[in-house]
This record gives sequence, C-alpha cells and structure tokens, in this order.
Amino acid sequence: GPFSSNTSSLPPSMEKTLATSHTKRSLPSPSTTVNTSTTGFSRRTRARSSDATASVSETGVGLDETEDEEEEGVEEKIEALQTIVPGGTALGVDALFEETASYILALQCQINAIKVLTTFLERCEKDDMKFGG
Repeated sequence: GPFSSNTSSLPPSMEKTLATSHTKRSLPSPSTTVNTSTTGFSRRTRARSSDATASVSETGVGLDETEDEEEEGVEEKIEALQTIVPGGTALGVDALFEETASYILALQCQINAIKVLTTFLERCEKDDMKFGG
C-alpha cells in the first residue's frame, strides 16, 4: 500500500484508520479494520437531471453526445483522483474510491496531529516566556 514504508511509526489510532481491505496487508496488525458504516461517511449522489433529455430534440439527436461528454468528464475526474491518491494509478475504480476514502482519513489524522503539535509548541513558547527562557 501507499503507507507501507512508514507504518511502524504510526500511532495505533492511525493504523486503525488506514487499515481498510486494500491497505491492511501492509500494516503490522492485519486484524485491525475500519467498518465504513461507522466512519460517518455518507455517499452523495447527484440526481440525474431531466434537463439533459429535455434539451434533446424530438428525434433524439444529441443524447449520445451528452452521454459521451458526461462519461468523458467522469473519466477525467477518475484520472485526476488516480494522480492525487498514492498508488492510485494501479487501482480499479472501486478500489480507487476506497483508497481515496482511506487517504482522506489519513490526511485528516495528520492535520489533527499537526494541530495538537502546534498547540503544544505554542504553550511551550508561552511557558518559556513566563520563566524568562
């Protein structure tokens, strides 16, 4: 997986976050998995608008072009995801989406860790100033 090189230095909470069905093989504890139903993710789907079919003439000309453009847009977005997510170019679409979710969780953990460290360092600086350090 994309995180296998430094998993030994990860805190246990982050190992749990990263341990999805696609990344757990590279983690020290393969029994640790994340149940996606408890992570608070909800999949948002866009309702297909009837505008695409309403704008098509009565003969049906133009419908294929709209679908092709839509499919092309989806392909571009998938390619963009593949370049953003580490190891994404080697994954199929389903695995890519799961890996994207894991990657987002990992990034959120890193952000939280940075916030905690920043708060800690700010307090250390204030304490140093109090004691003339």
